[in-house]
Amino acid sequence: MKKRIFATALVGLLLVACMAGCTSEGVISASGTSKDSGTYSLVFTGQDSEGLPTTEAMYWIADEVNKRTDGAVEINVYPANQYGSADLQYQGIMDGSIDMLLGYLDPTYDLIFDITTIPFLASNYDEIGYICSEESNTYQLFAEHCEATDMHFMGFYLNGVNGIFSTKDLGDYLDPDVSKGTLIRIANSETYQLGIEALGYSTISIPYTDTYTSLQTGVMDGMTGIPSYMVHQNFADVTKYYLAMDMYMEANVMLMSPQTVEKLPDEYVDIIQEVCAEASAQSLVTTENNVNAGIEDLKNDGITILPITDEQRSEVGEKVRAKIWDQLIDYFGQENIDLINEDIENAAKAVQG
Repeated sequence: MKKRIFATALVGLLLVACMAGCTSEGVISASGTSKDSGTYSLVFTGQDSEGLPTTEAMYWIADEVNKRTDGAVEINVYPANQYGSADLQYQGIMDGSIDMLLGYLDPTYDLIFDITTIPFLASNYDEIGYICSEESNTYQLFAEHCEATDMHFMGFYLNGVNGIFSTKDLGDYLDPDVSKGTLIRIANSETYQLGIEALGYSTISIPYTDTYTSLQTGVMDGMTGIPSYMVHQNFADVTKYYLAMDMYMEANVMLMSPQTVEKLPDEYVDIIQEVCAEASAQSLVTTENNVNAGIEDLKNDGITILPITDEQRSEVGEKVRAKIWDQLIDYFGQENIDLINEDIENAAKAVQG
């Protein structure tokens, strides 16, 4: 596995070198063009592998933009970390060597990016839809803080909701007050840590590329941070239990380099923004089906699906929020928490109305 990871990284570096060093005649990289140029070739990178909804969305965005610009904008898609680690890709967006990106936005750059992984932020897909919409405070906060971090925010892409999968029993998972002897891998995120530890589990944060081997060797017992269908695709053979706790929304982001925004004609930026908004809306429609299908696939894999009802999940969510809310205020600040609370209230009203 390590050889495959090394090979992928090497291919990514060679691709970067080729893209930086040459372009075909008559087609210009956005990072090296002026607004009066006719044809643009953009680099669009992603973190997920071929066949996953995020990657399929990247290809759809590329095709739609090409059609709507009458072929003037060609978007070249590079999924599966072909341009290096997530950090290298975000650095590429900031310095202009990468034009577009779809992936998980690490809160290392700004703690605001942890908002979408507040445990039990939304209780159903309709509420998630509001939080991911341009109407929400969350959307505006991401847009503002991306700009402050030299990234242009193009919207959310919902990948699903995250359960917990493990190689060993998850204990009394319905009682957050009971300490479990289970070590769960989380993303490098304060909100992930607060939520999983509030459930009674211990946490570890290691690179995603090391998770499979770590599960095999017992370095850790389980993981959260990906939806069910990704568990089926990548970890089914090392998974014994799956819990659809659904406490985190898996909201990836679509970004453009500010340098690309400046170099592209305004009408093309508007078209790309429009297509990304449509991709975001489509993700909200399809993700529930993908998650449910993933759970069925896990059943067929022989994995034990731990039972939980909507009512039980809601009760666990209330207990977890009560445990960690003061810490969230300390982390995000009262002003941002007020905006988040407003989103929670507006999302519930939008569903009811």
